[in-house]
Amino acid sequence: MARRNPVTSATANLAVIDTSVYIDNLRSRRFEKELLDLKFVVRCSAVVLAELWRGARSREMVRFVDYLSRHLRIIAPNEREWVDSGKIVGRLARAQGYDIHKTREIHFDVLIAMTARRIGASLITADADDFTAIRQVMDFNLICW
Repeated sequence: MARRNPVTSATANLAVIDTSVYIDNLRSRRFEKELLDLKFVVRCSAVVLAELWRGARSREMVRFVDYLSRHLRIIAPNEREWVDSGKIVGRLARAQGYDIHKTREIHFDVLIAMTARRIGASLITADADDFTAIRQVMDFNLICW
């Protein structure tokens, strides 16, 4: 019996796409080419889905968010990440002088970054300012478009 070549599996390059990329692309098709050419296996953050559902007003947006919910593997922050995210957000707010609204807003971004880091995924965003600030207090793979 002839031996077959061993089957090897490459580790998948994972990515989590931030809300800002989805929103910009839906409004203007700004990232259409980049998304179509993406060389990553995409995972969807439950936090991103919540943000998208919160803003889904049009029929097109509702269909899009529903599609993501049904077709992508969803990752969610765990208990430790929720606790640690509060510490990170507090450090950021003090260092950057964020008001209460900005502090609340960036908390979701921290949770998205933490879940991406946990699964070894790159985080792809169009919101370079906020995620660059977050990288000052925690390490994660970031791609800014």
